[in-house]
Amino acid sequence: MSDLPEKKRTKGTSMVEAEAEDRISKLPDAIIVHILSFLPTTDVVQTCILSKRWKFIWFSVLKLSFSDTSTTAPEFLKFQNYVDNCLEHRKRGLYFIADSAVTSFKLQIECYRKSKARSLDKWLSFSVDNKIKELSLSLEPGKGKSYGYYYYCLPKTVSNLRALTILELSGIELRYSFGFPSLKLLSLERIRLADNDVLSKSLLDCPSLEKLVLSSYKCLSIHDHPLRVQSSSLKFMIIEFDGSLQVEAINLESLVLRSGCFKDINLSACMAIRNLSLSNCKWGMTDQSSFEDFILNLPLLEDLTLENVYCMSGLEHLKISNQHLKCFKLRNTHHPGDMVMDFTIKSAPKLVSFYYEGNINCRISLESPNLLNGKFVFDDYHYEYATNWFIGMMNFFLNFNCSWDIVTLHLFSDKAFIMPDNWKRICRSNLLNWKHLRLVITHCYAERKSDLEDVLIWISPSLKTLSVNGENIF
Repeated sequence: MSDLPEKKRTKGTSMVEAEAEDRISKLPDAIIVHILSFLPTTDVVQTCILSKRWKFIWFSVLKLSFSDTSTTAPEFLKFQNYVDNCLEHRKRGLYFIADSAVTSFKLQIECYRKSKARSLDKWLSFSVDNKIKELSLSLEPGKGKSYGYYYYCLPKTVSNLRALTILELSGIELRYSFGFPSLKLLSLERIRLADNDVLSKSLLDCPSLEKLVLSSYKCLSIHDHPLRVQSSSLKFMIIEFDGSLQVEAINLESLVLRSGCFKDINLSACMAIRNLSLSNCKWGMTDQSSFEDFILNLPLLEDLTLENVYCMSGLEHLKISNQHLKCFKLRNTHHPGDMVMDFTIKSAPKLVSFYYEGNINCRISLESPNLLNGKFVFDDYHYEYATNWFIGMMNFFLNFNCSWDIVTLHLFSDKAFIMPDNWKRICRSNLLNWKHLRLVITHCYAERKSDLEDVLIWISPSLKTLSVNGENIF
């Protein structure tokens, strides 16, 4: 008899737990559909077996997302049948379920073969028939019998997607130009072009385009025409490729050039740029004064990022000047240890923020009338913290002819600041005028915090606040 109450408690508890676990079913359909839109379609479809209510909810999910990881023909046939079945159900659902339209189609194939082209053509026809607004195709070209690769050629029928706002293509071949009047975002990665003119003409026929991402494309034409980007609507652009580039985008606000060899570059028409980032690229302007004049004459530039600029031949000694510059970031994360870079930042009356990442083998001279916030991320994990290190670090900071408000410093070890006593005797104190210092140290030990605090006060007696890894010391 004593077992009966236990059974009742167990039953009651399980009901409460089941109720708690099924809270999602109490949500309105609109919220459930929104949640499901972030899942792969294979997971979304499986929800139809949960209950009668869930049976048709997946028909209202606006996004379809499929991923093929097959490596053999039978595996792909199974995937093909599954996609065909899903699309057929969604096509029928349009006739008896309200709000069952498809607006987004995403397809990822890890190993593309020519035998898969017919299926892709059929699935894209479904997208065209449903007038989708977002299309994402990511294919990994399979190796051919020789040294070539199989690329899927985007069919001309896709041009009928007049309501398309987002187009993301990866591992695709483009033989024809296209035009989408409503397109806002275009991302092209690892694509193969018949000719640069294909892309140039396509951009002209996308009058609403605001963001362009172009990365690692290959041109099949033997004619080395420059890539010409003409757009009055374009505001944000990321480009990574080798070749000549001409940009005529009068409303371009943000430009990122990275990991490419720009043989010849013309940005003279881009006077609205506010954010400029150059990363790991070989700049076509080998004349130092041309590059400096370009930066100087950007009338709206507020944020400038230079990363691994040693790649830019002829630009080892740079002077940065701009009347509107507010934030300057300098990254030398792959900087050769024996190469010294010189940077001078002056005539930047609005500068309020400075960021540096790299080693201390860099001479930076900075003049500013403002109280600056600075962040320094030192690549010091392979250094011996001896006299040469401390002298180099102090010289690095003493070149800054400015006043700091908050300084954030990232270091590998607390030993980077714990100087030998003999070094203190030969060096004057009051070296730096820091007010607020935030230290982020990978290897920091409690027994050395007192020594660290003493050294920092000795270096900068003006220090008002100090925190180490988020802990306020004073």
